[in-house]
Amino acid sequence: MDAALRGPATDIEFSRYEEVVGVALPDELRRLWLIHNGEAGREASGGVIGGLIFLGVNESLREWREWASMREETSPADMEDLRAFSESVPSDAVQLEYTTSGWLPMLKESMEGNYLGVDLAPGTGGRPGQVINFGRDEDRKTVVALSMSDLLGFIASEVQRGEFILSSVQPSGDPVLVHRRGRLISVLRKLAETRGPLAF
Repeated sequence: MDAALRGPATDIEFSRYEEVVGVALPDELRRLWLIHNGEAGREASGGVIGGLIFLGVNESLREWREWASMREETSPADMEDLRAFSESVPSDAVQLEYTTSGWLPMLKESMEGNYLGVDLAPGTGGRPGQVINFGRDEDRKTVVALSMSDLLGFIASEVQRGEFILSSVQPSGDPVLVHRRGRLISVLRKLAETRGPLAF
């Protein structure tokens, strides 16, 4: 796995991210990206984290910009239609929106527009820095973990418990670790809805 991870991000990359997004990056994200600035593999290879791609600073910003363009180009009426299906678990923890500028993509589902990311614009019952699921197929948004550290620690504990297996169902045919109970975003969301925010 380490061979697929990049070295640390740079201050220039952090500054560009903050300038475009208009927020100061939480210290936790800076520390994470200073260890590894995402992964270097091809998206079709499935990602190093259970089929999820660990986005570096530039990749996270690229995904954020695509959603920003979508918000700008979508009419208020169409955005209201998309928003109509939104749910929050727990209630009021996540804004009932299809997309907002305060959701920072961190882990992306391979070849899909779905993410786990840091929520800097939570609902009235949430807290900044919580990790949520969001994206094209993610109407039911759940507080999966209270921090990226908690989420990554929980995933590591699942690996140690033998909950991940090798699979070659990715478009590239490359073997990838996947959760034995299925699509990782769904597995983590359901676990969080049953147990509360995940931690190791």
